[in-house]
Amino acid sequence: MSALHKVVGIGGNRTHLEGYIRSFAADPRCEVVAIADEPDLPEYREDLNRALAAELDLPYLPLDEALAIDGVDITCACPDIERRARVLARCFDAGVHVYMDKPLAGSVEDALHIEAAALRAGTVTQMFSQAHTTWAQTARKAIDNGKTGRIQAIHCDMLMAKGHLSGVPEGLVRRERGSDGRFTFVEAKRELFDMGVYPVSLVTWLSGQRVREVAAHTANYFFAEHANLDIEDFGAMLLTLEDGTPATVMAGRTGVHSHPMTGQQQVSVIGENGYFRFADDEPRIEVYSQETSFVDPARHEFDPMLMWASTRRETGQMAKESWESLTPSDPAADVRAFLDCIDSEKRPEVSVSDAVHHVEVIMAGYKSARTGRPVTLG
Repeated sequence: MSALHKVVGIGGNRTHLEGYIRSFAADPRCEVVAIADEPDLPEYREDLNRALAAELDLPYLPLDEALAIDGVDITCACPDIERRARVLARCFDAGVHVYMDKPLAGSVEDALHIEAAALRAGTVTQMFSQAHTTWAQTARKAIDNGKTGRIQAIHCDMLMAKGHLSGVPEGLVRRERGSDGRFTFVEAKRELFDMGVYPVSLVTWLSGQRVREVAAHTANYFFAEHANLDIEDFGAMLLTLEDGTPATVMAGRTGVHSHPMTGQQQVSVIGENGYFRFADDEPRIEVYSQETSFVDPARHEFDPMLMWASTRRETGQMAKESWESLTPSDPAADVRAFLDCIDSEKRPEVSVSDAVHHVEVIMAGYKSARTGRPVTLG
């Protein structure tokens, strides 16, 4: 057996690192050696980073010190969006492979900076996506083996059933002002950015094409937290692919009671041979019993959207058990695929260059929503 990959996690609780790093730790090819981040962080962020390190019985180290540990060859990087260009470039300068959180960056400029550093390093890069879920893999096989025929249109929904519906002020009609470069908020997220990256990455991955034009709309429908921050809880985009094929995506957060499982996650392909739908909740078993129905979880002061597993553990949120998928996706599949690419020198399904294009599409979406006009990508 080859030597263990030594892994450093960058970030902490209330980031996706709290899930990703456990997948690395569970893989026999890996040894997670530290949790790390930049020095001089805000107190709340450093406390959350230290909390994850303590949960995993790992040291919490300054980033440069962790990267200098003998044999470290992988970082799983989940710093705040606004710091990603600087932190990821530091990782690539250290010559390590990088498993990247999604979306890659908060601006096209930052995304290109990360890509340039990655290309200089020549190491393996992969951004987390839905590409390795059971349902997305089934869709890909149906397209690749000709079952669908030539793709004529694609639609993808990514609507997350999390958060307490708290009431958008009556009569509010949100006007998009575009990205101001800030994406890190304690109580909510920009959902075209945070959730929209999933359907955008699936559309480009399934079609094998880039996007040439974007028309988008953003709005507030469900959460006062989003409305108070003047950020969207829902976004929709009409994409035109390179060969003119249309694709539509809907992305947002719709409340913990809006779906019997984790939310509406599906892709529909209209091909020459008909209409095909692939979803994470099909096929499924629907359970009817005298067990207690799902109860609204306690509201968490610092995470009212119930975004993070650590929050759900703190509040004791009960599991939803009325639907059970017959083909559940393995949450560690994406990490395993990344390690496979390192070990076999294969190209990841979603590399840093793919991730740059996703940022370009989403930023074009904000511009379109602000101006009311389609945006053509260069």
